[in-house]
Amino acid sequence: MSAAASWLEKYPFLRFDIPLIIGIASVNAGMMIHEGTLLAVMAGCVLFLLVSMCRKGGRVSYRHRWVFGWVLAVVLFCLGAWRTESRYREVRPEWSVEERPYRGWVSGISEEKKRSRMVPVEVDGREVLLYLPKDSLSAQLTCGDEVLFYARIRPPHNWGDIGFDYATYLLRQGISGTAFAAAGRWQKGDDVRPLTWKQQALLLREQLVGRYRAWGLEGDGLSVIAALTLGDKSELDAGLKQSYSVSGASHILALSGLHLNMVAGVLSLLLLFRLGRGWSRWARGLLIVAALWAYAYVTGLSGSVVRSAVMFTVFVAGRCLERDGLSLNTLSLAAFAMLLYEPFYLFDVGFQLSFLAVSGIVLFMPVFQRWMFLTRFRAARYVQELVWVSMAAQLGVAPLVIYYFDSFPSYFLLTNLVVVPLSGIVLVVSLALWMVAWWPAVHELMVALLRFLLQLMNEVVVGISHLPGASFGLSFSALDVLLCYWVLACLLVFHHVRSARSLSVMLSGVCIGLVMSFFTA
Repeated sequence: MSAAASWLEKYPFLRFDIPLIIGIASVNAGMMIHEGTLLAVMAGCVLFLLVSMCRKGGRVSYRHRWVFGWVLAVVLFCLGAWRTESRYREVRPEWSVEERPYRGWVSGISEEKKRSRMVPVEVDGREVLLYLPKDSLSAQLTCGDEVLFYARIRPPHNWGDIGFDYATYLLRQGISGTAFAAAGRWQKGDDVRPLTWKQQALLLREQLVGRYRAWGLEGDGLSVIAALTLGDKSELDAGLKQSYSVSGASHILALSGLHLNMVAGVLSLLLLFRLGRGWSRWARGLLIVAALWAYAYVTGLSGSVVRSAVMFTVFVAGRCLERDGLSLNTLSLAAFAMLLYEPFYLFDVGFQLSFLAVSGIVLFMPVFQRWMFLTRFRAARYVQELVWVSMAAQLGVAPLVIYYFDSFPSYFLLTNLVVVPLSGIVLVVSLALWMVAWWPAVHELMVALLRFLLQLMNEVVVGISHLPGASFGLSFSALDVLLCYWVLACLLVFHHVRSARSLSVMLSGVCIGLVMSFFTA
């Protein structure tokens, strides 16, 4: 057995993820396999596995362990392909090519565009983006309202040469079609449908943003605090978004594991939370998980927050079972469960970046910790840890960031050293703001402090984004990205097993990648 294989065996769920991901990606690349064939192959493989496990007391011969592994890989490949094909069938219904009357129900928060208002509606169990004229009537629509309209629903399609496959993006978001209904060709119905959990969460988030506005927060401060604490980025100015992206602080505005980690830290401090022993460990674990999911609900149950909440739930469960907290195994288990539920997550940029960032921290932090110098000063230890965590996360996402955005922030380390602690303070102050809402004098003081902190954070981000060479342009192909991750994986394996074979494998892969890049250029 090779050293790399023995190292990989420590992460069984990672080996489950690989065939599942290949199955999902194969169908997305255009490979069509009949559903009956997939189900028949899965049934046959599962039967083989059950028979193998029932023989000889449930133990598989060591010599034939590779057969068991490959059959299981085929099952997971077929499972990923079947789930993906099922999802594509669900979001690709046959719409009428002519205009006809439809009855729908508002399923989300409407969004104001330049010349229309986009209202997500559910029609015959499918999600449709309905574009209506911007007027007082369309502005009154809210979740659960009945909408009657006469229009043609088109499957998602691209508009002009925008350099982005918008149609595929909509399909992966579960959108089955788009339609436009002019004035006089639609009306609000009298019926109201009971709200789902997610719709209630979205309405609650809108109300909480309204409270921020009522407390006197406005402009960039309001947009940043709404994004930072509630995940609502609808009011963010394009220029401010660009500044956060160029400075390397865009992850601050996207609710993710960083924010839930801050919330968990604040809750742990307030509740004096420490995992004890016995039943108290489970009681405290359930308390912290319930609090995190309650926060995820308040933020509208957005995909990035749900992903982070799932990861934290697996992490806390591991701690309660006295296993390693956050490891590549727990991360792979969370990814497996989420991809099995929604295979389209695999193509979501946020999903990819969040899992790769956490994977970078999990895999590279043990390496970097050997380079940390010992000190008795807590502030120095905090700065060291923040630097290396930032470096580890960037190693995990850098190739993908360059691939998607054709640039890379030069001062990401400086930004994280300043903005991450500052955003943590903002989060704590915003939580205190809600806790003292009943105390007018203190509340006004907290609002003023929050306004000052938000202005300071925005000015720091804008200032860093205007530094010379704040962002340098690069362009990666998909092959370049795979080559980068191949090199990182081989170097990591070599660090753990110190095998010359891993270096030779790495160099062979690099040579093959360079040759392929030369012929595909």
